Amino acid sequence: MTLFFQKHRHILTLAGAIFLASAVSACGENIDLSGAAGLSNATDVSTTDAAVTEETATVVEEATATPIPPATGHIIFASNRDGQTDLYMTSPDGAELTRLTTGAAVDNSSPIRVSPDGSKVAFSATLGGNTDVYVFDLNTNFTTRITDAQEKDSSPSWSPNSQQLAFESFRDGNIEIYIANADGSNPIRLTNDPAGDSNPIWSPVSNEILFTSNRFGNSDLLLINLNGTISPLTTSRAPDNAAAWSPDGNFIAYQSFDGDLSTICVIGRDGLNQVCPSIPAEYSLPVWSPNGDWVAASTLSNNVYSVYLYNNRDGSTLQLSQPNIEPRGTPAWSPDALRLVFQAQADGDMEIFSVFVQTNEFTRMTANAGYDGEPTWVAR
Repeated sequence: MTLFFQKHRHILTLAGAIFLASAVSACGENIDLSGAAGLSNATDVSTTDAAVTEETATVVEEATATPIPPATGHIIFASNRDGQTDLYMTSPDGAELTRLTTGAAVDNSSPIRVSPDGSKVAFSATLGGNTDVYVFDLNTNFTTRITDAQEKDSSPSWSPNSQQLAFESFRDGNIEIYIANADGSNPIRLTNDPAGDSNPIWSPVSNEILFTSNRFGNSDLLLINLNGTISPLTTSRAPDNAAAWSPDGNFIAYQSFDGDLSTICVIGRDGLNQVCPSIPAEYSLPVWSPNGDWVAASTLSNNVYSVYLYNNRDGSTLQLSQPNIEPRGTPAWSPDALRLVFQAQADGDMEIFSVFVQTNEFTRMTANAGYDGEPTWVAR
């Protein structure tokens, strides 16, 4: 009985429906039974099912764009928009602008460096015909003069604990490397050689300082400890300079020159495993991403301005560019390593731009007549 019912269920259902329709008709009622079991139009049911299936497939297959995370922190840069070159700070979208210094006469040839703890900014400024190192405190908005020699002091670099600064100085008649406390006290001369020693870069994890010297007859990279012990890192025939430490202190990126052009190279702290992945071009000083994956530098190659990136993990490279935007100077990474900020020639002025590395999306932060440059990114 059960098998018979299952086999002929559709016949019984149809018969029942016809009987019900007849009974209703007999009672004088008009009821639409098109929705009754088994009585809807076969073509309509098939079309409806296909439409639902197609719509579901469309929803599943639709690509969802990866949202771009908002930029955080602030960008500090130098600008002469109010006459003399001073330090300013802006939000990543350029909407909020704060003037940090007044009458500082910031030296554009020397880098602006944020302390590792993010509380202070070191820079060089020329006042009264003399260039010295200054520190601006982001907590107190107070500027401290760190050096006061009659000769030029510049190129400050922070110690890992933010308590000291290394810098170059002509105070003893020759350019040498010095260190001092962050308040300017206890200056100490580290190098003493007839050749020039310059561009000190303090290791982010130790008391080693990387610097450039031509004491071997050519521009090379050397390392010095606070006790004065010096060891060469590069001794090639090509001039090497413009160096930068990786965040873990294990690698150093730098420029190796051949005439007017250079290549970006990376070498181990031990002087081994050197690679020079870039083609000869004009490059800025290289900078490491905070996670240690990428090395970036602005570049001019074959009359095209761009930002060059080299991945130290897998050896891949990227070129970031947009029409009518010419990256110049040294770029700086955002704390999350997703963006770069840099100065660029655009519309006849030097302005500040950022780029989201993953999508090559450029954002203009300043639009001011005059010079806006030397940007650096702070987390606060």
